[in-house]
Amino acid sequence: MRILIWIGALLPIVYAVLRFSVEFQPEWLRGLFAYLEHFIPLTLTKSPNDPLKFLINLSGNSAFWLLALTLSFTPIRVFFKLNLIRYRRLSGLFSFFYALIHAMLFIGIDQEFNLQDVMHEVLTKPFIAFGMGAFVIMLTMALTSTKKLFGLFRTWHRMVYIAAVLIVIHYLMSHKTITWDNISVAGVLISLLVLRLIKR
Repeated sequence: MRILIWIGALLPIVYAVLRFSVEFQPEWLRGLFAYLEHFIPLTLTKSPNDPLKFLINLSGNSAFWLLALTLSFTPIRVFFKLNLIRYRRLSGLFSFFYALIHAMLFIGIDQEFNLQDVMHEVLTKPFIAFGMGAFVIMLTMALTSTKKLFGLFRTWHRMVYIAAVLIVIHYLMSHKTITWDNISVAGVLISLLVLRLIKR
């Protein structure tokens, strides 16, 4: 299971490398990817039109789904009697890893580390404020997730519920138009939160 989490968590990086290396790929590989595009909902044969937007979306979505995986372990144990709790920290740290990339792309590349501009964006754009709030919670959870500190900060780690809600709001507000697909994606995280609260 640990290996599967590692492989799954690193796939977004592999995907990013593939998208940015399209121009350097041999013809046979492009042909293979063009064939695969008929079966999977991914673009493999074109470089991103907006590289920064592509990376921000990819890292944000990766953090979202890895958090969903992390939240799923408790319901899986309760409803299916399969205890995967020992892998929760690993998937949670991978979720934070992508959240960190997501935040750094915004702060470092989009805002060029101008903290005054960052604060202006946080104060004037609610969806960024919600995202930053979730990131701060995830940052403190990651820093206190060691065996030595987890016992002292166990209560704080319940803030993951608040972080998940903030992430859902951040996700929905980041879209100009909210579609049923967006609602379905957000519903996955909300459903996992409800299942965890019901069967704690």
